[in-house]
Amino acid sequence: MNRRNFLKLLMASGLAGTFATSGRSAQAASLHTGKVLLTLHLGGGWDHSSFSDPRENTAINRWASSQKAGGAGNLRYAPMAENAAFFNKYYNHMLVLNGIDIQTNGHEAASRTRNTGNLMDGFPSTNELFAAIVGSGLPMPFVRQGGFDGTVGITPFTALPDESLLRTLANPNFYYDAKTYYAPSHLDLLHRYQQERLVTQQGQADNLPRWQRKLDELQRARGGSAEIKSLSAALPGALDTNDLQGIRRNGIRELHMFLVLAAAGLTATGSFGTGGWDSHGNHDAAHTNTMTEMARLLDYLWTKAESMGMADRLIVHVTSDVGRTPSYNSTNGKDHWSLGSDFIMAKNAPWANRIAGISGPVHERVKINPNTLLPDTNGIYLQTKHVHTELRKLLGIDTHPLAQRYDLKAESMALFNPAVSSGITV
Repeated sequence: MNRRNFLKLLMASGLAGTFATSGRSAQAASLHTGKVLLTLHLGGGWDHSSFSDPRENTAINRWASSQKAGGAGNLRYAPMAENAAFFNKYYNHMLVLNGIDIQTNGHEAASRTRNTGNLMDGFPSTNELFAAIVGSGLPMPFVRQGGFDGTVGITPFTALPDESLLRTLANPNFYYDAKTYYAPSHLDLLHRYQQERLVTQQGQADNLPRWQRKLDELQRARGGSAEIKSLSAALPGALDTNDLQGIRRNGIRELHMFLVLAAAGLTATGSFGTGGWDSHGNHDAAHTNTMTEMARLLDYLWTKAESMGMADRLIVHVTSDVGRTPSYNSTNGKDHWSLGSDFIMAKNAPWANRIAGISGPVHERVKINPNTLLPDTNGIYLQTKHVHTELRKLLGIDTHPLAQRYDLKAESMALFNPAVSSGITV
């Protein structure tokens, strides 16, 4: 496919934002080979007590009447859903951030601060900022399937494309159900005559300068097909639809598609989301279902990334909006709370298998020393601004002028220092 037709397809599907603003004309894009950031947003507010910050207190966790909290490596987990299998498999990938002071118990503001590091409008999500800094020349620098949808306009996001469109981008001769429009031999003949016609046009003595430049641009465009070749090489004959247990699950196809785009170098970051976490009633049953789904999606993601040679490049931030109360209401649910937990994953990271941040016996805020991460009455509360400031450092974008323009004004905190940890404190 030549670049002009590639751009037409992108325009038709809403994928051309970065091409339209990049000013690169027909120059070929540089494919992304660096870190890939994926954010998984647990919409509705997940319960830290039911996952990474459990309490053996029946008022907080009903399972505590008959079970103990589990442990894997240096981490601690609630014995619910498939937590045990997940923690035992991935504790060396996980940095758990407990006791995050969200500063609000409203969905919208909490979602904003947990994805941007600021309660107020006007700050980009770390996905958008990362895409703007490292992916400005990519066809789809920021891919979005769900999750936080706020932007400040420094780079457009691309809705995760339909599979048939993706296959058309990879192979413009593709027709649905693995058929083709033209026989390859016929297509080769068309391309040959097309090129001969262009060369003849370029050789006309009476071409005006502007027309000559356009013909030359078209010639360069037809030679600049690195994106198409990389996508075609990365795209398998079929995208996965089942989790690792062989069960068809929403989100698997989309995660596979994102990994294909990342492996092809066409994107730098993606935002994904799952719902059902707002458990005002029947909390334990609701969270058992949603945590199982989360564990299955992440297990698939890391296993597939490993098989595609992508695991060493992947950084995954799992976040939410509000937290949940340290008690059950009259309908066995849990309501909104302004304290929560996140976790960040990378393959066998030196800063993983650690806990940073502390919440009290009934999930109160606890001040910590920013250097030792231990309790300190003269310390500071861990907030979302600290999480995103340190995540920017991890991604290598913190000193970029664009990051400085959106400075979160957070104190430095040793979240990714493998030498220190808050440890298990209950």
